Amino acid sequence: MLVPNKTVSINESCIYRASLLLSKLEGDISVEELYCNQKKLFIDMADYIDVLDLLFVLGRIVLDEKKGVIKHA
Repeated sequence: MLVPNKTVSINESCIYRASLLLSKLEGDISVEELYCNQKKLFIDMADYIDVLDLLFVLGRIVLDEKKGVIKHA
């Protein structure tokens, strides 16, 4: 997970990308569909997963396993 420091700017950090992704999250959406819609924000799929992990740990998103979607907590 990228965090801001001397060599990583805030715009390259996982925290910044998480805030951008959270602002674009509307309603229920599948993990795959959200990535396809917002892939320009991320370096690769691993970066996207790091952002989802961060949002989940912070309690900002929840996963509905029955429907296979994520949504605001």
